[in-house]
Amino acid sequence: MNKQLIHSLQTNYYKNIFDTRAVLKTLNLIIGPNCSGKTNFISIFKFLKDSVVSNNENELRNFETAINQLGDANILDKGIQPPSNVQFIYNFLPTENLPNGLSLDIELFVGAKNSKVTIAKECLSGLSNTTDFCYYKFHDKEVSKGSVTFHSNNKLSYEIINNIPNNSLGLSLIHQLLENSKQPPEKVPIYKISRKLVKQISGWQFYNSNEMNLNEIKLSEPKIGSSDTTLSRNGNNLALVIDNLFQQDILFEETLNKAIRSILPITKRIRPIRAGLMSMNVQWCLDGFDDCFFLNEMSDGAIRMLCWAVIFLQPNLPSLIVVDEPEAGLHISWMPVLAEWIKSASQKTQVIICTHSPDFLDHFTDQPDKVLCFSSVDKAHFTLKPLSEKKLKDALEEGWQLGDLYRVGDPAIGGWPW
Repeated sequence: MNKQLIHSLQTNYYKNIFDTRAVLKTLNLIIGPNCSGKTNFISIFKFLKDSVVSNNENELRNFETAINQLGDANILDKGIQPPSNVQFIYNFLPTENLPNGLSLDIELFVGAKNSKVTIAKECLSGLSNTTDFCYYKFHDKEVSKGSVTFHSNNKLSYEIINNIPNNSLGLSLIHQLLENSKQPPEKVPIYKISRKLVKQISGWQFYNSNEMNLNEIKLSEPKIGSSDTTLSRNGNNLALVIDNLFQQDILFEETLNKAIRSILPITKRIRPIRAGLMSMNVQWCLDGFDDCFFLNEMSDGAIRMLCWAVIFLQPNLPSLIVVDEPEAGLHISWMPVLAEWIKSASQKTQVIICTHSPDFLDHFTDQPDKVLCFSSVDKAHFTLKPLSEKKLKDALEEGWQLGDLYRVGDPAIGGWPW
């Protein structure tokens, strides 16, 4: 696995998440009560993706849109009076190409009411031996100014950069900012680093079961021609994605059909078909029926599981999959199957799951070290911590499952916060 996985995320003064450093693994199951910060936590990852994804019309709009979705000036902890900074530090695990990993430190300046949120500091660094190695640092000493590291005669030197926008993430602008640089690209490490990191972040995928429009999925007939192999957030390109994945990987057709038979054994075959000349649909063929069914004739739960199977079992998984409440609308008997799909995906990429369901949580009792819980610090703040295996030991040895402990509000798994 040579993907740029996230080692940890640190936040300071962000909404109701008390200053937290959450260490992540390849599989992460996040639990906690409503209003504790689960959606806010996910938003921090989505903010980074939205800030770097290219927009041909107006690149600055990426950051402004990302800030708007993050909450504008409301991102600041209500207990802190503006002006102040909100900090996010994304730490990435080492890879073959980057054996020391990366740390992206972003500070957002929140000023007076109705003023725009801007970047107060941005720094991308790694470790070289025992010293910090900074690829670039922007705005830290003076707004719109910064420096980029380059190699010269086997030594590290710094080039001063001016006119750096503080309303756009520097990571997405490196190549524009260095257009007039006198240094050749091979001497400036950030050229190659930024390209790879942005590509990884751009591949992050976010899903929320409540945002999947089942009626639209049932009635949608996406146009043939697009090369989509990733399901959209609302799922309306499902037929096209299945068709493209079948053509891309001859084994995926059997993988998908086998997976669906595990929840609906009478399934003979799921197949994408042409609807008219230029559109796609999905047929669901069942034992005992002469005619195949279309998606608008199948249950909501079956369609949800088909979407999850495509997301978690596809041959080329995204660099990060984040799903909020995947268990919503599913029969309890299907939850162990979904849990296994998620565990399988986490062997190939990084997965973050948020859930409220004790029935779903039961099926991760064998991996309590993968569960993080939002626990209350005071009446207004929460922090994200891993479960204590020491506190869980006796209960698990007695035969309790994680979901059982969650149902009764056991302190070892977060307790009742209100």
